Amino acid sequence: MSNSNSSSTETITANLLRLAGYGLLLLALANFGEALVPPRFGQDPVWELSTLTKFSGSSPVPIIGMVLIFYGESTARSSFGKTVIKVLSWLSLLLGVIYIVMLLIGISAAIRINNDNNNQASSVATQQLAQFNTAKENLKNTDDSNLKKAAEFIERQSPNIKLNKENPAELRTQLAAEIAKNENELKTRLADQKARAFRQLVKQSGKSYFEALVSAIVFISIWNQTKWTRSVVKKRKKKGTKSGAASLSDIASAPTLETEETNPETEE
Repeated sequence: MSNSNSSSTETITANLLRLAGYGLLLLALANFGEALVPPRFGQDPVWELSTLTKFSGSSPVPIIGMVLIFYGESTARSSFGKTVIKVLSWLSLLLGVIYIVMLLIGISAAIRINNDNNNQASSVATQQLAQFNTAKENLKNTDDSNLKKAAEFIERQSPNIKLNKENPAELRTQLAAEIAKNENELKTRLADQKARAFRQLVKQSGKSYFEALVSAIVFISIWNQTKWTRSVVKKRKKKGTKSGAASLSDIASAPTLETEETNPETEE
């Protein structure tokens, strides 16, 4: 009685764990579908990297679901359930391959994002540096009266700047120094923004790459460790052949009619 009760309890526990595993797997597949629809592969590198991040971040859910489903191996499973876990075993291999493909797509996406950031930073730098070049040319070509008006305007915009408006030559030198100072500050700011964007990209993509690689290894390992789901049919065939061989040997060892007939003669 105790053995039957314990086996019944183990069966109930296994069924509950498997039910939870199926639920987690369905939730994970729903999240994957939401992340992939609508697909924009080859069109939007930001979307590609974001999709890899979603896939990698939610990978523990299907992994745990798979482990729970395979709990107990073939114990207390129907023939349909054994077919399902065989399909899920191959599905784990498919998921491992998908994570490897997504990893390669994420690497390509990060490279394209970095190139786009560099091109955008270069475009902004070109436009703003062109304004400084125009200001330098205007400073060389403007007369003293317009130069004084420009100095008064600059002082109103930036009260901290003090210019000598009474000496045109010194004023030109001061304005040229301010233009050069602002130009250098712009270059430094753009360089800092470019470096910050690159660090953020490396941080985000590196984390996603690591998670995708680990997920791929785990899923492929699950496929490798669930060979028993793919060899159930073969085992049954082998068992059938063994039982057939045993029955033939029994028949061969059974007494025949001739031996039964010879017994009376021996008695005589």
